[in-house]
Amino acid sequence: MRKVIAITLLFTALSGPAWPQTQKAGDDQPVRISTELVQIDVVVTDKSGRVVKGLTKDDFELFENGKKQLVSFFEFVDASQPRAVKDAVRAEAPKPGDTGTQGLSERDVRRIFAFVVDDLTTRYEDLTYLRQMLTNFVDTQMQPTDLVAIVRTVGGKGLLQQFTTDKDLLRRAIAALTPSTHPLGAFHNPETPKLNPQPAGTDMSAAPTDQGEDIPDTDSPLDDTNRMLRSYMSLSTAGFVIDSMKQLPGRKSLVLISGGLPIFSTNPGTEAGAVAGFLNLLTDKATRAGVAINTMDIRGLQAYSGVAGFEDTPARSAMGGSSTVSDPIAGSSNRNSSGFGRIPDDSQFGYKNPFDQLDAHMGLRVLASTTGGIAVLGKNDFDDGLRKIIQTSEGYYLLAYTPLDGKFNGDFRKIEVKAKGDGLKVYSRRGYLARADAPVAAPTTKQEQMLAAIKSPLARRDVSLDAMVLYKPAPQNQGGIDINVVIDPRKLRFEQVGDKHQADLDVAGFVFDQFGKLRGGFSETLRPDLSPADYNRVNKDGLPYAAQTTLPPGAYQIRIAVRDNKTESIGTLSRYLEVPDLSKGRLTASSLLLASVPVGETKAEAPTPITANRQMSRKQDLRYALIIYNAKLKDGKPQVQTQMTISQNGQTLFKQPEESVTPAGKDAALVKWGQLGLSGVKPGRYTMTIMVTDLLADKKAQTITRSMDFVVVN
Repeated sequence: MRKVIAITLLFTALSGPAWPQTQKAGDDQPVRISTELVQIDVVVTDKSGRVVKGLTKDDFELFENGKKQLVSFFEFVDASQPRAVKDAVRAEAPKPGDTGTQGLSERDVRRIFAFVVDDLTTRYEDLTYLRQMLTNFVDTQMQPTDLVAIVRTVGGKGLLQQFTTDKDLLRRAIAALTPSTHPLGAFHNPETPKLNPQPAGTDMSAAPTDQGEDIPDTDSPLDDTNRMLRSYMSLSTAGFVIDSMKQLPGRKSLVLISGGLPIFSTNPGTEAGAVAGFLNLLTDKATRAGVAINTMDIRGLQAYSGVAGFEDTPARSAMGGSSTVSDPIAGSSNRNSSGFGRIPDDSQFGYKNPFDQLDAHMGLRVLASTTGGIAVLGKNDFDDGLRKIIQTSEGYYLLAYTPLDGKFNGDFRKIEVKAKGDGLKVYSRRGYLARADAPVAAPTTKQEQMLAAIKSPLARRDVSLDAMVLYKPAPQNQGGIDINVVIDPRKLRFEQVGDKHQADLDVAGFVFDQFGKLRGGFSETLRPDLSPADYNRVNKDGLPYAAQTTLPPGAYQIRIAVRDNKTESIGTLSRYLEVPDLSKGRLTASSLLLASVPVGETKAEAPTPITANRQMSRKQDLRYALIIYNAKLKDGKPQVQTQMTISQNGQTLFKQPEESVTPAGKDAALVKWGQLGLSGVKPGRYTMTIMVTDLLADKKAQTITRSMDFVVVN
């Protein structure tokens, strides 16, 4: 890659937040905590679960540690409306349904969802329902202004676990939710061979009968120690995701999809304090990040354990019941003297159930209630359960107050919010740790600003740019990658020096593989010095920049940033790329290539390739081409069919009949090409998709697609 640089130092700060947090009430950050101001977000729903709008400050009562607080600030944030952003970007906002090619900016984003899939407690057979639910969300409920991530507790890949608006990328993440083994997995773990097996005929009568009764069996997924470790690993993953969401605007929703969270099942008398402390820390983290943790038991109604009859229950007296339930906030244990008991029936499901339903549900219920989320438990209609969670993202109230006790000593302070009205339900934070938010320094140097912009899941549009990334085969089974960038000069500051127009900008790109590992990059300072004629041409077509690299087979993301050094304005975008492995012999193809030709000209040997902004005039025809590799042969001939579709905002506008593709001659490449007239097409952004089907290939790998968006202008 041209001017490849050592980027290790540039990324040493990638794990920190990108932008500073201010302490002004009413900004779009839903949570602020200091000795002078505590601001929290609250969702109020009616009996049907819909968000209630139109409430006033007088409709709320707020208490801290049981003491009523005076609400000094009140506001409703409607998620369906454009976000009010301080120092809003100067670039034009995208039209509804079109977030542009740079991605969502802070102003554009409406809802943010993070789905955390707990691999450790999910049965293989439940993954089918999980994939169906997430696929339905992406296909039918996800909006163009939603920012979504799908994260796994174990077995995930970094590229597929980032926040994105790209539905294709999310579908790949869903498809990757396949069974993976782990030593702490709750299900489908093979029996661990026993050490020092006793030889046949050994007299066991002399062996101690109580040896090892109190020693944890760390090889068993049913062991209490493993249950706790499994739960803490899931909660730690949720905490990591919460940290990554802190820099995002508004109230965010994290959905923990699990097979149970038995954090209260292990010796409550000794563990309650540790569990309560851990939950307090996680609650405080979620509160400060503005994240509501929703929980869902993917086992559904099948999770119910049997309830033993009274005569089968170990004796309990009404005066001295011995079952305990721990208070996760206070860290205490309350005796249950009801006289009734229950034991789990592990055999009713046909497998050893590592979680009792009450234990598993208690953790999920407490986690949701303490962070203002919803717990979907004992429900087989997962789509309906997720719909209830999504409904709470329609809007929220911001309430701020000055604590009566302004001295912060690190204690956990409980918050209770009540709303006046029949049938209203309030989802709010249950508390926070009494410590002020640590100030975050704003990026000051050019390098820091570029890094903060590159790592953010939100696009920067102070500088408008577009990019086209194309793949073609290269020697040694590598992929040749052409990166073409076009920068809108109208968002740059050009200064006239004599008869020349001059600008000063930096362009940087970073390539990450599917595991999130940095695989290379480029960086260059551009100082265009343009004559009047060149300046007019650049104003019309954009300022171009190009780079090339080769990459081994795999999936990649290329992130690009442009900074105007005169104004410190920044623009960013990212592109997803796959380099196929041709050595495996599977059907694959090059990137979709687009070019313009004169109207009706079908013999033009040198069509004009479109630039990175992919703009096509209605006065020209659009020519497209695709090179197909590894097609199977029968009697020396392929049986490949293609079908081209044109869509806009997810709606199919035109679908071409299936066509057969034949090589132009012996040993010639298999090329699909065609041409479209644009004179009758309305200006706007469209997407061309070509589906390639090899009828001779295995059914599991006989179809691929390639897509490219383009813009029709007058």
